[in-house]
Amino acid sequence: MKKIFIKYNPYKLETEMTVDGEELAQNSQLRDKVMPGIRLQEWIEDLPSLLVEEYACREWEITFHGTLLDFQDLTEVFDSYNKQGQLTLKINHIPVKETSDKIGLIDEVFKEIQNGPFDELKDEQIQKAFNQAKSDEFEVCVVATMSAGKSTLINAMLGANLMPSSCEACTAIITRIKDNDNQSWKGKVYGKNHRLLETHEELTYEKMVRLNGEKEVSVIEVNGDIPFVNSENNSLVLIDTPGPNNSRDPEHKKVQSQFLSKSSKSLVLYIMEGTFGSDDDHQLLERVANSMAVAGKQSKDRFIFIVNKMDNRKKEDGSTEGILNRIRQYLKCHGINNPNLFPVAALPALNIRLKASGAEIDNETLDETRQKVKKLNRNESLHLEAYATLPSSIKDEINRQLTEEEEKTKVVSDQCLHSEVYAMLPSSIKETFIENSVVESKSFYNQALIHTGIVSVEAAIRQYVEKYAETAKIKNIVDTFIHKLDEVGCFEETKSKLAKNRDHSQQIVAQINTILQKIEDIHVAQNFENDVEEAVDQVTKHSQQISEEIKSEFQTIITSKIDKSREKGAILIDDLNKETEELEKFAKRLESEFRVKLEEVISQNLIETGHALLESYRKKLTNLVEEMNDEVFSDITIDPLKLMSGSVNLSDEELNRLIKVKQVEDGEEWVENIDKKWYKPWTWFDEDGYYRKKYNNVNYIEAVDIAQLYFTEVQNNFHDNVKEAYKVALKESEKFVEKFKKESKRLDNVLKEKLSFLEKFATEKEQVEERIRECESNLEWLKKIKRDVQSIVEI
Repeated sequence: MKKIFIKYNPYKLETEMTVDGEELAQNSQLRDKVMPGIRLQEWIEDLPSLLVEEYACREWEITFHGTLLDFQDLTEVFDSYNKQGQLTLKINHIPVKETSDKIGLIDEVFKEIQNGPFDELKDEQIQKAFNQAKSDEFEVCVVATMSAGKSTLINAMLGANLMPSSCEACTAIITRIKDNDNQSWKGKVYGKNHRLLETHEELTYEKMVRLNGEKEVSVIEVNGDIPFVNSENNSLVLIDTPGPNNSRDPEHKKVQSQFLSKSSKSLVLYIMEGTFGSDDDHQLLERVANSMAVAGKQSKDRFIFIVNKMDNRKKEDGSTEGILNRIRQYLKCHGINNPNLFPVAALPALNIRLKASGAEIDNETLDETRQKVKKLNRNESLHLEAYATLPSSIKDEINRQLTEEEEKTKVVSDQCLHSEVYAMLPSSIKETFIENSVVESKSFYNQALIHTGIVSVEAAIRQYVEKYAETAKIKNIVDTFIHKLDEVGCFEETKSKLAKNRDHSQQIVAQINTILQKIEDIHVAQNFENDVEEAVDQVTKHSQQISEEIKSEFQTIITSKIDKSREKGAILIDDLNKETEELEKFAKRLESEFRVKLEEVISQNLIETGHALLESYRKKLTNLVEEMNDEVFSDITIDPLKLMSGSVNLSDEELNRLIKVKQVEDGEEWVENIDKKWYKPWTWFDEDGYYRKKYNNVNYIEAVDIAQLYFTEVQNNFHDNVKEAYKVALKESEKFVEKFKKESKRLDNVLKEKLSFLEKFATEKEQVEERIRECESNLEWLKKIKRDVQSIVEI
């Protein structure tokens, strides 16, 4: 039996692995998997087969040291592999502090920092960085192709009747619902180009129906309480997007494409019914499958497939398991294997929660809900929580809640049985009396709520947030602290050395003056400018190359579509509308995906530009101490890079936030050719009547001809769009560079202030011993607080 030890840190993305106490061999394939910076979920599914291949052994004892959620992923993978062959397997878990414990530790450390001896750690910048990192939004996008009960599901999770859910009011706008505990529903209504149209201190269902029907409305931003999460830990945002054929604004399709893209890490709820298989469904699932094809379990985890309206299932539809198996097979045909399936009855869940909240419900709905509750509780095939794709620990917790409610229901039954009223009733209605009392009890409704499956979906969302979003957030907060502590610590260490080396004050002052002169030196400034221009130029050329590759990729897609049209041959005029509708959908989808990919290039261009600029500034700081006489400055060296270390470190997340803020401030869209409507060549036909004139007396048309007409203009515009994107990338980079140059001047001034302070500190002879003691006390505090901060991301 092979003994395998795995220790995984989800905050630092570090993995340790030994086999029989030995480190992995140099030529082991596993070494590439456990490299620092790689998330466990990116390689865990490959682990069983790699172990079998490398060690030719089927008897393992695995000890995992890490969080419960990561241990559950490990167990799930090995259980799945175990079903395929004969294994002797034992898995042990060494528990660690969970993510929820880390949030509390962060708050404690931040409070201690704010009460510490350094004013620099109490300034607005670090407070803003801390609050921003804690309040980072986590987006959950809800998509569906038909009237699958998407809005009803959202309302059920909100416990409120907010989103329009009638067939006449299907979603035509984007609604962003941000969690804000203990707050009634407030909203801001925006038109195109994010122009504010209305504000509402109290949003109602009726107002939302009206807004959904108004053509000028594009986006509604809502704030209110999402009950199943805590806004202190997670700023959860539920995003309701229009279906593929119900969007009034081309921008909506781009937004949905962004969520479904491979680079997105947002959670996606894909709503289906037991009936499925439309063309729109096929196209949307194709995009989902492409996104899920990215290596790693996280790509699979971020898609939750919800099969709604399971309470409407009839006997002829088959068993619950049978329906879910058919859906699994359907998804498999689209390249989606082992999906996270969650059967749900959203409408009963909503009505149960509305009743519990004391909301006004009409008698007919109350009667229907009562019947649904009875059906859900008494029909085991409708105990939908049993079919949810959840780890055993979460299922156990849900079952524990269910048992509690069942016991409360039994108490109600027993109380009725022993009541005076029961004793006085005729025997013929005693059983009915108990049944009616039980059915009306709160616990009976709570049981049914669990059986609707909505509680399981909410648990899955919380699990994803904790596993992926919160670990990244904690690491970002810790990095913010560490960078600032390093900067303050270096400055304090330098002060301490200066105080202790007061006999060399002349040399120290000379060194400081040399650095100050270099900061002002025109040649140094010019070299820095050249480095900046060269860095930006390299990044921009790389972006241009990627943009051309994207253009080629989409041209290949169009060519393939035209070739498929060629296979259709002749199309009757009566079928022409259907054909043009299909081409219209395809062109719209292609346009939104193309824009998303180009926007990703621009966004990545700005991130890379940011990193390049920061590196240029670090290089400048390093060069400030080059060519100094080592003999003169042998006792102490002033290092500008260390003095400014906390001020010139930015994470990708911080750069991303900077980019978003900048775009809002500028009020610009990067794609400037939307009004050209190059993706709608069919509107050109309608305007000049060319299509009807040409084929008015013709009985058929070749499918390839109509496809080529549609896509010739599209292909021509791809080149213009890439050129336009390149211009925008240049324009945005130039703005970024200008902003950075101003920031670098500010940093230069900060450095000069620090150096001037150090110069004064080195030359003043009074109270030296007291200063040394103060520095040493401050350094001890810094060491202690840094250990506390670093311990947050240890397991």
